[in-house]
Amino acid sequence: MIPLNYHHLYYFFVVAHEGSIARATEKLLLAAPTISAQIRELETDLGRTLFERRGRGLHLTGDGRVVLAYARRVFDLGAEMRDALGDLPRQASPRAQIGVVAGFPAAVSQSLVAFLSSEFPGAHLSFQMAGASRLTEAMREHRLDLAVSDRPLEERDGDRFVSCLAARIPVRLAASPRLARRLGPLPKALDRCPVILPSPPWGLRHQLQEAFARWKVHPEVRGETEDLELAWRMGIAGKVIVPVDERTLRALKGTLRPLKLPPGRGFHLPVYLTARERRWSNPLAERALAAFRG
Repeated sequence: MIPLNYHHLYYFFVVAHEGSIARATEKLLLAAPTISAQIRELETDLGRTLFERRGRGLHLTGDGRVVLAYARRVFDLGAEMRDALGDLPRQASPRAQIGVVAGFPAAVSQSLVAFLSSEFPGAHLSFQMAGASRLTEAMREHRLDLAVSDRPLEERDGDRFVSCLAARIPVRLAASPRLARRLGPLPKALDRCPVILPSPPWGLRHQLQEAFARWKVHPEVRGETEDLELAWRMGIAGKVIVPVDERTLRALKGTLRPLKLPPGRGFHLPVYLTARERRWSNPLAERALAAFRG
């Protein structure tokens, strides 16, 4: 049996993904006639028609969709192989690429670094911050070994992610000492009081809104932000009430004062760790998940 030409399969994969040969030329840096010829050779080798032309566009045939499903698995496995080798450098020091959802408190990342460094002395950790959708895409493309976010990353198109709830960090509403002294009895004093809220889709925002409804107060929302650090920095400026996690509050040493609100369920910031299932797991990601799972 003649082995499959994986160059031809890759050209087909790129054209199917990009939706046209014209767009594929930009990614492959090849001329359109060259790409067309390679795909025709693949069709000849397989004995199947993979594309059909409708008007000016190319569309996958039924056979083409089957081949595309296998091609995704082939090239995904290749990307996984490269990533697995990259996590095991010649110096034998483990490596991990960690993504943190934008705006997450720095104290959480610092705690993760401290944990992994204690488990793997000499480990090389690289961090990137991005929105949840970009972290998901990076995880799918094997550019991340572990993601830190306030909710599990969403699986798509056959992804197999493993998530665990690593922590629930208590969060308090806080204000500068000067603003806190001017407030009347709580929670009534929150009515029409200026606040900064986390922007959607932070789950913490829904917790705060539910509490405001329960207390029958309507704070004046002066702003929304995905960056929780930016929120507490605005609180330090002295004109707004902000949500701050307790770890950060302790580190701020009195520049923000937590408000004494009625007892209840309280607010919290969930910390989820997510990794992608693969044949050779990244040892740092595997250890972090094992430490907090269940």
